[in-house]
Amino acid sequence: MSPTKLTNAPEGVEYYRVCDQEGVCHVVRGMQEVRRLLEKTPGLNVTKIP
Repeated sequence: MSPTKLTNAPEGVEYYRVCDQEGVCHVVRGMQEVRRLLEKTPGLNVTKIP
């Protein structure tokens, strides 16, 4: 299986890179998912992917 290439998101769909303090990062879709992760694990670093 080949890696998935991230492209520009369609209008209304946003992708965010969420990283913990150890440098482990995940890409999530939507601010609602980001909020859920931040409630579960405070102190995460969030960056919006253009």
